[in-house]
Amino acid sequence: MKMKLAMLSLCLAAGLTQAFALNSGYDDLEQRHELRIGYSDGLTLATASIWGIGLGDAVTGTTRTDETTTGVVGLGYRYHLNRFRVGLDLGFATVSSKFDHAGSKQKDIKQTQQNFIVLPVGEMIYFKQGIVELYGSAAAGVDFTRTKEKGLTEAGKTNAQKKATTSTDFAFQVNPIAIRLGNNHIGGFVEAGLGYKGFITGGVSLKF
Repeated sequence: MKMKLAMLSLCLAAGLTQAFALNSGYDDLEQRHELRIGYSDGLTLATASIWGIGLGDAVTGTTRTDETTTGVVGLGYRYHLNRFRVGLDLGFATVSSKFDHAGSKQKDIKQTQQNFIVLPVGEMIYFKQGIVELYGSAAAGVDFTRTKEKGLTEAGKTNAQKKATTSTDFAFQVNPIAIRLGNNHIGGFVEAGLGYKGFITGGVSLKF
């Protein structure tokens, strides 16, 4: 009797586990490791950089033009823990602008900021069925910035910083809505949110 009860309990537990796996879209054969290569618009990073510079410009009367950003080129890793994932995102971006010096009539100096972003990240999968996976993520880390200046005129060459400077700032990225389309080996993803990488991120995902 006890043996039959034990067997019945095991069968029930196995059935419940299998039902949960089917409903949630998970199984024990899912690949645990994932590499991502992506590109983000970097608009918020550019805005943050220019806004930070702009506070000083407002005091000195400096004006800027040709404000551009390369966007953020990223590389990421995820380790899968059933419905959750943990990992690390690395990003690189360049933000540049030209500005005058001491009320000059022309742009004397070109300033370039190179940003290297390091973001530990956590993700939660909302839904997974077939090739469709919906998830959200949150990340917090640091932004290492290297700033250098190049003189464009004689006045600019005299007043531009001779050596590059470096700084470290808090960085974050929150993507409440994201989708991945693909199988357990390769797929594509798009993420929407707010942070140092920008509003929209897209790329390729490789699981192994």
